[in-house]
Amino acid sequence: MLTAVVTSSLFLISYLYYHYHVHSVHFQGTGWSRPVYYTILTSHVLLAMVIVPLVIITLIRALRERFDRHRAIARWTFPLWLYVSITGVLVYFMLYKWFAA
Repeated sequence: MLTAVVTSSLFLISYLYYHYHVHSVHFQGTGWSRPVYYTILTSHVLLAMVIVPLVIITLIRALRERFDRHRAIARWTFPLWLYVSITGVLVYFMLYKWFAA
């Protein structure tokens, strides 16, 4: 789990660095793909903001060996983290591969 946290943190740093320099990339899809893309993107972004403090709290509780409290929050953190990870990949493929200009 520590490896997952470190890897995710490095990805977040590189993602923020990239978008600071490139700014935004516009979605090129049309028709049905636009509402699907923006629905996935919106849920991804909102939950990505929520997941950061949840991961920090979950990690701190595990490191302090407060496993009862860790388990209580990890039940929410893990599925949300998994959702954010999967939708992030979907957003990438929709933006850069499947519907690219």
